Amino acid sequence: MALIDLPQTKWGGGTGRQVILKRDFAAIEEALVESFAMGAGLSLEYTDQSQVRVNATANCKARVMLDGFPSPLHREARVDGGLSDGRYRENAAPETLDLETPGHLWGAEKSNQWYAVYAVAGSTEAIFSLKAMPLMRVSSQDAQTIYLRNNADDADIGYGFAVDELANAKILVLTGASRGEVRRIVGNNSDNGAGGTITYDGGTLSLTQGDWFVVLPKANFRYIGMILNDAAGNLVPFRQQGKNFVYLAPRTLSSGALAGFVAVDPALAAPPTARVMEGFAAASNGAEIKLAISYNGSTPAIIVHGAPAAGAFQGMHGALPFRCQTPEDHQLFLDNGNSEDQVVKITGWEE
Repeated sequence: MALIDLPQTKWGGGTGRQVILKRDFAAIEEALVESFAMGAGLSLEYTDQSQVRVNATANCKARVMLDGFPSPLHREARVDGGLSDGRYRENAAPETLDLETPGHLWGAEKSNQWYAVYAVAGSTEAIFSLKAMPLMRVSSQDAQTIYLRNNADDADIGYGFAVDELANAKILVLTGASRGEVRRIVGNNSDNGAGGTITYDGGTLSLTQGDWFVVLPKANFRYIGMILNDAAGNLVPFRQQGKNFVYLAPRTLSSGALAGFVAVDPALAAPPTARVMEGFAAASNGAEIKLAISYNGSTPAIIVHGAPAAGAFQGMHGALPFRCQTPEDHQLFLDNGNSEDQVVKITGWEE
């Protein structure tokens, strides 16, 4: 693979004209052809309650450009914050990430927590390894210090980072008024309870409680996918094919009566990187299936409505699927006409 050999180290030395050999031109030509096959991302495989992997063999290699994180403004573009070399890496054997193994994640393992899985590599390494970065929310901001909120947005949190472990990494804001903004981290504390902080420099961001952001590591990296550690501290089983993620068991988005459009945070049903969510509305005890989904809290964008089935199946008297966009603020409004015996489940998402 010529991509792994470019650019040549010798091209960066000296001044004036430099000699390029015939084999260099051959490598450039091959790399141009290869680059057209590098647009698709890798896929994660769920292994067990603490492990995921990127599978590979000598014949089906895992090939990836370390070119950053998907832009929250233009999803086909990548943001690396000037931290990654953007170069190609190739693995010929499976690479495993274990949340219970020290060094496989930044900070301490947390429950009810999304983790961004990165492929990372040193500047001279030809293969990549996997490492998990916790996805974070804002509790509050004091000047340029962010106080951290847990993913469920119901309590503050600390991630047990080493002091200033994230210094010179960067923040990428995923939702809210500063969506798409990047700032350099100048420090973080080591709190592992409910008082985590991250301090950045540059212009002050406009952040409010519940805004999501991710840390772009100070490394050569590429985002591979998002994994969820559940309330019991076990990885939620899933299947991924590129940008599509499917749960092996659906996650509950809402349950019970909803009178009028009620704001629902999909925090632990789909990550803020999700562009589209897929799921179903279901009813038990012979009730009608009723669900209206709104993006603005006043106008229904999707309506799911069905008569109850004659008999129950899998504990329900009817279920109907839906597919909806995920608004920029990662919040939906749901209404079921104040009807009991209703549940809304998420079966997966697309990034």
